[in-house]
Amino acid sequence: MVTTSTTTTTDGHAAAPSAHAGTFASEPTGALLRMLQLSSSLCPIGAFAYSQGLETAIERGWVRSEAELTEWLAGIGAHALARLDLPLLRESYAAALDADEPRLVALGERLLASREARELAEQERQLGSSLASLLVNLGVPAAERFRGHPSASYVVSFAIGAVHLGLPLELAMTGYGFAWCEQQVSAAARLVPLGHMAAQRALSAVLADVPCWLRRALELPEAEIGSSTPGLAMSLAWHETQYTRLFRS
Repeated sequence: MVTTSTTTTTDGHAAAPSAHAGTFASEPTGALLRMLQLSSSLCPIGAFAYSQGLETAIERGWVRSEAELTEWLAGIGAHALARLDLPLLRESYAAALDADEPRLVALGERLLASREARELAEQERQLGSSLASLLVNLGVPAAERFRGHPSASYVVSFAIGAVHLGLPLELAMTGYGFAWCEQQVSAAARLVPLGHMAAQRALSAVLADVPCWLRRALELPEAEIGSSTPGLAMSLAWHETQYTRLFRS
């Protein structure tokens, strides 16, 4: 059934009903729009301030080109996002569905303990608290506990938002993966530097791996959740004393 609506023209007369009006309120499209809102780079939580070790990788000559950037991001995606962030997002989503606050706190603590460098843990905590504040302002009471919480986690806050907005789990995980890829490519475009076309090619190449990350994350047993990315850890540690830097990690 096609939904129609009537609008009023500038001269005060009723306009003809639009066959398209209201179609964007359909459940699948509404969920997609909410996912885009939650994962948008315009989300005011400060994600733009972090490079997650990429700045040092570029400083040390590990990432100097479009191809090397693609390889760097694909490696972190496969060994960190697919094995840590996304599986714990899965677990956090289930806890948020059950309104299990102690479980959400415990998952935040586990996420922070799994971050391999101080700057990455600080990023997780700051983004988690900022996203919780945003969600509270959007009418998500379940996020209130995590504003300024010592175990605030971006992954946990993202899951709380996804559940409140009615996102299916896989769509929420897709949004999280996209947000990470876009933020990293945006940082690289300012650091390498990359032209706009090269940045888009790199983003396209990395996004092609996201479905594989999701499958791995959905299948990974909880006891096996965890990552080991020594190159990323070293890059983050060196970043703490890097002489000049644009980013906070």
